[in-house]
Amino acid sequence: MPTKLNLSQHYDAAASEVFALFGDHDFIEERLHDAGGLDATVVSLDSTDDGVKIVTRQSIPASVLPAMVAAMIPGDPATERIEDWHADGAGYSAQFSVVIKGAPASLKGTMTLVPDTAGSTLTVAGEAAVPIPMFGPKIEAVVVEQVGKLFKSEEEFTKTRLGG
Repeated sequence: MPTKLNLSQHYDAAASEVFALFGDHDFIEERLHDAGGLDATVVSLDSTDDGVKIVTRQSIPASVLPAMVAAMIPGDPATERIEDWHADGAGYSAQFSVVIKGAPASLKGTMTLVPDTAGSTLTVAGEAAVPIPMFGPKIEAVVVEQVGKLFKSEEEFTKTRLGG
């Protein structure tokens, strides 16, 4: 049974203003480096009239992983994250995935960015899946915890960039 990730972020800026940052290569690169991952890089950022696709890669230091997880994955595991955003009514939505290279672990889900009465709200709903008997749920919990921390870091960085 996959482990769920659900979180919500509020911004004092309009959804369109937050979304505009997602198409800014410098913003994405700075946000990625601010999060502190190893070998962080923006693999691609493709903008169209109604959307943006962001692909990033970074490694997680093995030292921050539980010993059980670190023993199963050699070195610092690399993650690839894809966000495929598009206009959706008054807001924006995306399919996203985080894949850990060299491990049977992934996190997939949706993100929505919608106007609210005092700005906008970004909501993330995902599920981590690690199809390993006995250890899967423990590793899923680590994936959800680490990605949750990453989203929190990105929220703080984005709020600072927006000036609030």
